[in-house]
Amino acid sequence: MIRRWLSVALIAMSCQAFGLQDTSNLEASSSHYIRDDLFVFMHAGPGRNYRILGSIEAGTPITVLQRNQEQEFTQITDDEGREGWVETKYVSNTMSMAEQLPMISEQLADSQASLQAAQQETTRLRQQLNEARQQVARLTKQTDEQTEEITQLSTKLDRADQDELVRWFTRGGLVAGVGIILGVLLTFIPKKRRRNDQWM
Repeated sequence: MIRRWLSVALIAMSCQAFGLQDTSNLEASSSHYIRDDLFVFMHAGPGRNYRILGSIEAGTPITVLQRNQEQEFTQITDDEGREGWVETKYVSNTMSMAEQLPMISEQLADSQASLQAAQQETTRLRQQLNEARQQVARLTKQTDEQTEEITQLSTKLDRADQDELVRWFTRGGLVAGVGIILGVLLTFIPKKRRRNDQWM
């Protein structure tokens, strides 16, 4: 039980210290809010002894008009146009959690949508990458096959050139041989005598 009371006291003191730290530089503007307590009383003057004009719920946006340093009260105008004084420790420069929650929820929804879109884009890019890798593998295989076919054709062409050269040399040799044989045979054929030679 004592620990519970000590915890409550510590929380209250930290809230009060936070309130004093947060309200040290209050200036006249409309960007102020009632801190996230249940509600605060609005007085007719800068003190608790002044008449209570009403209460303001936590998170209500207000306009700060002026501040009483001695009494630690701030003159404000609420969202309903009421003018009065509230304790400075309940005035904050930070937007209330009640107003921040929809904005945070919207930002969270946007972040989740962006994350989902990024995940879908990542999935699409991975699919494209896999397809590109498969296409590269197919092209590499085709290139290897074409290279092997070109090598085989080059080998066949070289052999065909060699065979053609052999054939030409063979034909040339045959022609030369036939020419030699004909030349030799022609030397053995007797020549006919001319008629003029017989009269003499």
